[in-house]
Amino acid sequence: MNGAGTRSDGTAGGLFAPYASRPHLRITTVYSTSWVCDPARLPPDGHAPTDRLAFGRLTPFYDMAKEQLPRVLRKESLDCASLVCQRWQTGLPMAATLWHFLHPSGQVLVALTLDVPLGLVESVPLMEDLYYASIECGGVPLEQLAGERVGHHAPNGDAATRGFLPERHQLVFRSVSSPEDAPGDDVIQRVIYRSDLPYRPEHSSISYPAELNRRPTTVGALGPYASLICGHQDYIENCVLLSAVQTVGSAARLREIREVAYAYGHRFRARSDTERDTHRRRTMLESISEGLSHLELELSYSVEAGGDIGTLVPALRVESFHNALYSAMGLTGRSSTIGQMLGRLSNAIAAELTSVESAEQRAGDRRRIRTVVAITFVTTVSGTLSLLFGFFGINARQVDDQRSMFDDHYTPIYALIALILACALAIFGGMRLHERRTERRERSRIRSWETIHGLLAREFGAVMLNPANFAAPASPSRTVPGSRTGPPDGEPQPSGTPAH
Repeated sequence: MNGAGTRSDGTAGGLFAPYASRPHLRITTVYSTSWVCDPARLPPDGHAPTDRLAFGRLTPFYDMAKEQLPRVLRKESLDCASLVCQRWQTGLPMAATLWHFLHPSGQVLVALTLDVPLGLVESVPLMEDLYYASIECGGVPLEQLAGERVGHHAPNGDAATRGFLPERHQLVFRSVSSPEDAPGDDVIQRVIYRSDLPYRPEHSSISYPAELNRRPTTVGALGPYASLICGHQDYIENCVLLSAVQTVGSAARLREIREVAYAYGHRFRARSDTERDTHRRRTMLESISEGLSHLELELSYSVEAGGDIGTLVPALRVESFHNALYSAMGLTGRSSTIGQMLGRLSNAIAAELTSVESAEQRAGDRRRIRTVVAITFVTTVSGTLSLLFGFFGINARQVDDQRSMFDDHYTPIYALIALILACALAIFGGMRLHERRTERRERSRIRSWETIHGLLAREFGAVMLNPANFAAPASPSRTVPGSRTGPPDGEPQPSGTPAH
C-alpha cells in the first residue's frame, strides 16, 4: 500500500511491476466505527478507490466493481511531530496518513497509516498503541480527531460516543531485498500476536496463503487481528488494504446483525399476556418479520457477498489474501450461523402467524354464527308478531270483534307465541354458552406459547422453580426446632411439578 497513492505500473516495457523497496516499515490499522453515511447521497465521481490508490494492471477491474467495494471518502496527512503514543516513545514516524473509507453497507471506516524507521519486533509496542487507538494528534485522541473530520462531534469528548467499534485489523508492510532478509516464523508470530515472546508452532492460528508465499522473497502471514505482508508490489499492498477495509466493515455489520437478531428473538420469546390479543400479536409479529427480511438482505449483500473478491478482481494473490482474511476473522462460519438463526426465527414467526390466522379465522366464524343467530332471532320475533297480528286481522269466527285482544279467550295463541320465543332464546343462549366454553379452552391452550420454560415443563417434565425460593434464608431464631421446611427425607418432589 502506498500512503501517497504512488502509481506502480513498472518501468517502460517491463513485464512486471517492481517490488516495493522502502527502507522503513509501514503499519496501517483499520478501525470500524458507528458512523454511517448513505452511499446514494455521495457524488458519483471523486470517491472511487482508484482515485486515491494505485492498483496497477488491476485498475480496470477495480473501476468496474467500484460500487461493490469500499470508497475513499477522505485522505489527510497528519503532523508527525504532534503524534503521541502511550507505549511507544522511541521516535517519530516518517509519515502519517489518516484515511476515511465508506463500506458498501454505508458504514464509515477509519485507517491510520504510519511509516516508521523500525524493525518488525521493535514495532510491537507501536502496534499495540495503534490497535487500541492509544494515540493522540495535537492532544486530541484519534477517535475524536477522526470523528471531527467527518462532522461527528462527541459531547464533552465522551469515549463511549466517539464511535470506534471492536472490529479492527492491522496491516504491516515491509520490503524484502533477498531471501535471507525474509522474516522467519518466530518474528512473524511476534508481530501478528503483538507480543515479543517465544511460542510453540503447534499452537498457532496464523495462516499462510499459498499465493502470497510463492516466491522466496515474498511473505504473507495472517492472523485474526493483524497481518504481515513482505516483499510484494505497491499495487498488491493497496489491494490488501482495500480487502482489509472490506472485511473489517463486513465483520462490524455482521455483529450488528447478530445483536438485532438476538433482540428480535428475545422480544419474540418474551411476549407478555397482553399480547394474546390477536391484533397486537399480529402487529408485533409483522414488525419482527419485516425487520428479519431487512437483516437477511443485509447479511447477503454486506457480509456474504463481500467475501467473494475473485468474481470482481481476477488476481490470485488478491483472492488468496481476501479469502484467508475472511476465514481468519471467522466471518464465513459466523455468517452461516447467524443466517441459520435468522432462518429459524423466521420459521418460528411464520408458525406463530399461522396460529394467529387460525385464531382470527375461528373468531371470524364465531362472529358470522352470532350474526346469523341474531338475524334468525329477529326474523323469528318479527315472524311471530306477524303471525299474531295476522291472526287478529283474519275474518273468522275464532276472532271476536267484541272481545279485547288481551282477553283470556286468546290464551292458547299467546302461549304458542311465547313458546316459540322461549325456544329461540334457549337456542341462542345455548349456543352462546357453548361459544364461551370454547373460548376458555382456547385461552388455556394459548398460555403454552408464553415461555419456552412452560413448554418444557409440560412436554419434557422439566421442573420449574419458584424464584422466591432463592431469597435469603430466614433467621435461625424464627425457626421452630424439629420442624420441617421441605419434603420429608426419601420423598423427593415429583418431576414436572412446579416448586412453591
